[in-house]
Amino acid sequence: MINSEYVAYPLKIQGAFSISLQSRVDNRGSMLRIWDSQGVLEKFELKQASFVSNPLPKTLRGIHYQEEPFAENKILYCVSGLIFDVIIDLRETSKTYLQHEAIEIGPKNPVQGLFVPKGCAHGYLTITQHSNLVYFMDKPYSAQNARGLLWKDPKLKIKWPFNPMCISDRDKNWPNLN
Repeated sequence: MINSEYVAYPLKIQGAFSISLQSRVDNRGSMLRIWDSQGVLEKFELKQASFVSNPLPKTLRGIHYQEEPFAENKILYCVSGLIFDVIIDLRETSKTYLQHEAIEIGPKNPVQGLFVPKGCAHGYLTITQHSNLVYFMDKPYSAQNARGLLWKDPKLKIKWPFNPMCISDRDKNWPNLN
C-alpha cells in the first residue's frame, strides 16, 4: 500500500507489515509523518501511545503480548538508533502460526516501522545506543492480561544478533512455549 507519506510492505507473518516513511527535508531539517488515519491505517482505532527510551545498546524488551479481551494491534516506529525487531505469530488459526519475522528498523534504514497484528508477540533488541521508539496501540494496557515468552526459547529459533546485556527480571523469566 502506498500513501504519499509512507509505503507499507507485507511481511511473512500474516497481517503484519513493515512501514517505510517518506521524509520531507529542507534547509530547516526534516518532517516525518508517523501517524495518518488514511490508507492502510484507516481502520486502526488509536487508544494509547507510548514513547520508549533505550539509552544502551544490547537492551532487550520483550517478547510481549496481551491476551483477550486486551489483545492489541500495534504500530511502532524506531525514531532514533537501530533495533533488531521480532514478531511471533501466536494465532492458532493463522497460516503463519508459531513462525517469526525478524527485521532491523531505524530512521536511517529502509524500514522505520512495523504493524504488529493482535495475537502476535513482539520484542526487540537494541543495536545502537539511544534507540527510541514510539508505539500506537488500539487497546489500553492491561497488567492482568500481559503475557510474554522467553526471548531465547529454543522452539522459536530466533537468531538474535547477540545476547542482551540489559534485560528486565520479568523478561528473563518468561516461560518457554508449551
